[in-house]
Amino acid sequence: MAAARDSAQPPSERECANCGATERLLRCSRCRAEWFCSLACHKAYYPVHRAFCRRNDFADALEEADPRFSAFLRRHGKQAVLGDAEVERLERAGRAVLGPGRQEAMQGMYGRLDPQPEPPSYSPEEQQRVMARRLEEAAKARLMSRQDKAWEEIQIEPGMGLECAGYKWRQTQSHVHVFLRLPEGLPGACLGLDLTPQRLAIAAGPGQAPLLEGRLYAEIKAELSTWFVDDGVLTLQLLKRCRRGSYAPGATNADTWWRSLWADQPQGETIQRRHPPTAYYWTEYEEDDLAPEPALAPALPPPKSRRATAPADASGGPAPEPLRAA
Repeated sequence: MAAARDSAQPPSERECANCGATERLLRCSRCRAEWFCSLACHKAYYPVHRAFCRRNDFADALEEADPRFSAFLRRHGKQAVLGDAEVERLERAGRAVLGPGRQEAMQGMYGRLDPQPEPPSYSPEEQQRVMARRLEEAAKARLMSRQDKAWEEIQIEPGMGLECAGYKWRQTQSHVHVFLRLPEGLPGACLGLDLTPQRLAIAAGPGQAPLLEGRLYAEIKAELSTWFVDDGVLTLQLLKRCRRGSYAPGATNADTWWRSLWADQPQGETIQRRHPPTAYYWTEYEEDDLAPEPALAPALPPPKSRRATAPADASGGPAPEPLRAA
């Protein structure tokens, strides 16, 4: 840059760009790079001059402090001081299929202290469509942010459930909780839920492909199971048929623990342990399922004393001892 500045010498003799006159010259008030002897010469030469006649804020700012470098900038344009971001913008414009090309981007950048691309011009109808699309995208972003937050708050403790592809599940001694992340913008009223004691199927609507479907690991009580949708996350609470206090014949509390959500679950989506963790026996359960404790027997009356109490006399004092023979 220093060598370029040193070699940038202003022309030794000024002359009219149209007729070549050297007296009584006036500078072009816009580009300040060409000289003319009269307004007529300026008008005659303008069809050629207007192709490169543009204001150069860089050169104007440096005119008094460094006239040689200012003249160099006027001859070479903004290319002399292009930054990395501006070069990248020109390269993107040169590769673009639609929108302004490289030449249009250069015209919007050269000769300005704050080079920015020219704002696009839209019709009122196009502006309304753009605004509607922005509002829709903002609403989707708010919904997705709430959904992401709700999804991250669902924690699965080791041995109590799993986080699988698109859904999570965890369990207590009485219930199995299933969490499904719904597609964007799907209301809960459109969901199709098919719940039986052995199977579960969830679809986005009638005739739609199921979002979740399969045969459950163990039987449930479908009539006592519930579900709801909050922040784009479907939550199902399935009541186990074999649960604490309501065991199957010959089963124990350890048999109420589910190793997976589905009966035919792949090995990678199954809890890799043979017995339930200790924390499982401390989870919540339905207290109504427990058998009532037997009533305690009534307390026994206190035993009677073997020593008889002497009756009191009429005066209220103790009775006199009987006389004994000497």
